[in-house]
Amino acid sequence: MTDEHFKLIAEVTLVASLGIGVILMLLMVTLFFCKTVEVERRIATPGKQLDGIRCIWGNGPIGRWMRVSHVYVFFVFRKLPRIGARIESRMGDEEEPLPRSLKLWVIVPYTACLTFTLLFFLSGWYLGVI
Repeated sequence: MTDEHFKLIAEVTLVASLGIGVILMLLMVTLFFCKTVEVERRIATPGKQLDGIRCIWGNGPIGRWMRVSHVYVFFVFRKLPRIGARIESRMGDEEEPLPRSLKLWVIVPYTACLTFTLLFFLSGWYLGVI
């Protein structure tokens, strides 16, 4: 493979990752948001950080994105050793175990969006655009 092939692959990756990432972001704040609200309702106990974030950010597009981000952070950071339990107790509580399918409605699209964002920046860096 020549350098031209690598450039073509990087260009296709750049455009595709941008498009898919934006589509995923829009889906998370529109169609998938009802699942996020369900998860948030179950884990955002009164007086905790997730409950306050729901009140502060509201229901606009940026507010929805922030709420999705914080629910994602709740699930990811609580798995960290040593500090995960403190983060979980500060953000909210999973008093009743959530079904795995409900958790995946938040985790999978957000992780995919982060992955496509990383691919976008790596492709742009390779092409010298960024």
